Amino acid sequence: MKKLFRITVFPLLLLGLVACGGSANNSSGSVGPTASDTGSTASAPANEQPQSINREPRPGGNFLDPFPLNQIISGGVPKDGIPALTDPPFLSSAQASYITDDDLVLGVVINGEAKAYPHRIGWQNEIINDIVGGIPIVASFCPLTSTGMIFSGEGNDGARLTCGVSGLLFNNNLIMYDRRDGQTLYPQMIFSGIDGPNSGSDLTLLPVVETTWRYWKQLYPNTLVVSPNNQIFDASAYRSYPYGSYRNLTTPPMFPISPTLTSNPTSALFQPKATTLGIRFGETAKAYPFPAMGSEAVINDSVDNNPIVVAFYAREQFAVPFSRQLDRQVLTFDKVASTDPVFPFMLQDKETGTTWNLKGEAVAGTLSGQKLEQIPAHNAFWFAWSTFWQNTGIY
Repeated sequence: MKKLFRITVFPLLLLGLVACGGSANNSSGSVGPTASDTGSTASAPANEQPQSINREPRPGGNFLDPFPLNQIISGGVPKDGIPALTDPPFLSSAQASYITDDDLVLGVVINGEAKAYPHRIGWQNEIINDIVGGIPIVASFCPLTSTGMIFSGEGNDGARLTCGVSGLLFNNNLIMYDRRDGQTLYPQMIFSGIDGPNSGSDLTLLPVVETTWRYWKQLYPNTLVVSPNNQIFDASAYRSYPYGSYRNLTTPPMFPISPTLTSNPTSALFQPKATTLGIRFGETAKAYPFPAMGSEAVINDSVDNNPIVVAFYAREQFAVPFSRQLDRQVLTFDKVASTDPVFPFMLQDKETGTTWNLKGEAVAGTLSGQKLEQIPAHNAFWFAWSTFWQNTGIY
């Protein structure tokens, strides 16, 4: 058995509710994103054109090794004080009247089955252990860092892994615990075991599409969505955002963070609650802040020698990265007019002239029928991403 560390937890008094525990080629439009009712308003000022910072990733500036166990604090609730859901009931999209079209959801597609996990559920439950397309997953959402992340629910031994809410936080971010042993802790944004029998083991991050409920339904009309009626809460618990003005762009984090915003130069580059797409390969991290990408963008890039393309559609808060590597060929994409009303624009690769939709599907041309691999990634408030990955590359 691995050595167990003693964690000193420092409780904090909350006001109100307790909480969760290379160069780029850009084809962009003008003006910034339209604000979503359930996301931060991450647009550029009306009189400014969004602009890329174009900073390369640098090593270090993270908490991977060693992890500072002494910086874990209590979020004000006990273990399981925020109740995770396991195998909850689902509704068809037509039955889900508790969600508005502007609500943000985490969308997952596995083996042809599409499911949506609304932020509204994440505000209250934070973790949903589920099975999609026959594959177990752990859907997690931390309302303090606005990080919706999907992990594989398959353990190394082939047995199902489920997680619960520990009631602990690290830099405002949810810390999950492994229900198999009741002890191992996983800070969500690092997703590596930091204490307990499975210390040192990593969870497997899976692809997710975070977008509005309106757009997710257009992409996947047959989607299922988590029901608000479960054995813990009824629908009334999910009617309103419980954290007041917390999502406002300039509102500071709820709990102290280290390094502080004023002592971390990276944090000053965008407003604290600006939404950011974050991609990480090992210790190499890169951010694609929504304010820098305009209204529509197709960004060809390379992160840690991994060729990627980011498709961004601000109106629906849609930012999805795909691998540009297809078999032995690396593709380069331009933004082109759409031939399908579901997609505001499409991608066309320069190498073969094939047209691709925003699902990464080749719909016309030499490579028709092929599909790009979606890169596991997630969105976050800028303060969270820039604190966890202080030397992040930035588009």
